[in-house]
Amino acid sequence: MKLTYLTKSVLVRVFYIITFIPALFSLTVYLIVNSDSAFVSFAKLFSLIPGKMGNYMRTSYYMLTLTECHYDLSVDFCSFFAHPNAKVRRGVVIGSFSIIGSADLGNNVLISSKVSILSGKFQHKIGQDISPGIYYEGFDNIRIDDNSWIGEGVIVMANIGKNCIVSAGSTVTRAMKDHTTAIGNPARIIQLES
Repeated sequence: MKLTYLTKSVLVRVFYIITFIPALFSLTVYLIVNSDSAFVSFAKLFSLIPGKMGNYMRTSYYMLTLTECHYDLSVDFCSFFAHPNAKVRRGVVIGSFSIIGSADLGNNVLISSKVSILSGKFQHKIGQDISPGIYYEGFDNIRIDDNSWIGEGVIVMANIGKNCIVSAGSTVTRAMKDHTTAIGNPARIIQLES
């Protein structure tokens, strides 16, 4: 039996309504506690829900808690955002087992599995107490611009421009201009033909 577009649209709305209720509860707890630890705790909890229902649950939660989040976000199993100040535009897809820090994701960004987007290169000050639950407030907001693709197992520590490709297993330590490819660890930047 083939579903029509209208039927699919109605089903998607029903799933969002179902997942909105626990997301609203978690938002309430997060606002009362007023702590990044509460945000991350719920993000990790929702990351463990498998399948489509888990994807809808994560999207509902991030629509309520992130600084900006579009409704067509897709976050696979065991992936989560580590900071509520992240921004997510249209068409973003995040594969399994990825951790997104303080980031600004442009339209149609594709992130493969096991990707780590750090909140910059310098997350701790020398001599700083790195106790659990205590975060350094000087995180960089990493920008990944429109239509960029991040391969499996990549570590991102710097901004990535539009229409870029980061090869699997690479570590991006310096900013990438538009229309470039990064390969290796540390990543070498290669200009693409326009």
